[in-house]
Amino acid sequence: MADTAHAASRCYAWNVAPFVRTNRREFDFPAFTGLPPVRYVLAAAPRTGSNMLVRALWRTGRAGFADGYLTDAHALDYFERWGFDTADPATLVRDYVRHLMTCRTSPNGVFGIKVHGQHLLGLEVDLDELLVSPRYIWLRRRDRIRQAISFVMAKQTGLWLLDGAYAPAGRALAEPRYDYAEVLRHLKQLDRESRSWEEYFDRRGTVPHVVFYEDLLTDYARSLAGCLRHLGVAPPDSLPEPGIERQAGKTTERWLALFERDSARYGDDTLRNLPS
Repeated sequence: MADTAHAASRCYAWNVAPFVRTNRREFDFPAFTGLPPVRYVLAAAPRTGSNMLVRALWRTGRAGFADGYLTDAHALDYFERWGFDTADPATLVRDYVRHLMTCRTSPNGVFGIKVHGQHLLGLEVDLDELLVSPRYIWLRRRDRIRQAISFVMAKQTGLWLLDGAYAPAGRALAEPRYDYAEVLRHLKQLDRESRSWEEYFDRRGTVPHVVFYEDLLTDYARSLAGCLRHLGVAPPDSLPEPGIERQAGKTTERWLALFERDSARYGDDTLRNLPS
């Protein structure tokens, strides 16, 4: 396992949040044989509602379970489940994904993987080759400042996901403390993540199905149905709730006001230069 773990550390991307273990039978589908007819990548970034969308799609029973399988923590956890006898990175990742396809493909033949923008540079595999020309769903957020604020708060508190069904309710590691420089740094990181996906799609001539976080909140049913149709899947008559709670509140609004004040005070061009 030591050689395998070393190879995995070079194959898979680093984590962007504390690990929520989904390597459990309750997330599995009945065994699937062969290449799933529909493969897709959920192209995401921190604080875009990706956990909400992953759970919502999974709860339909028609869109696989598109977790972040290519992060170190997920990959190594699954190695404990199956075990692998090769330290060759290229072979390892292919075998790993084929194993995932047997248990995370929904009965209608749909399999997905979630990938964050900052993972792209760390991956030693080509997603198009690995998943054989997958479809793409690009999850974005219009309000990038609130996204950055949420990112900083999650890091400070350790509260990344409110899911009463499958993740234990945790306590904040610390009270969030506003820091202009930290919000600005994370805002710029998110901008780089967005550009990495834009460049990725441009290089391949790929037109992804775009879902905005704000639309997922205000028109959940339409957003979820649109994703399913992009995958060639008919939405069920009744769409399930995702089981993920929204975390924004008064503290977010207070930080937003402070950030806008400080940005004007320091003359930073970040707000004016944010891409649409």
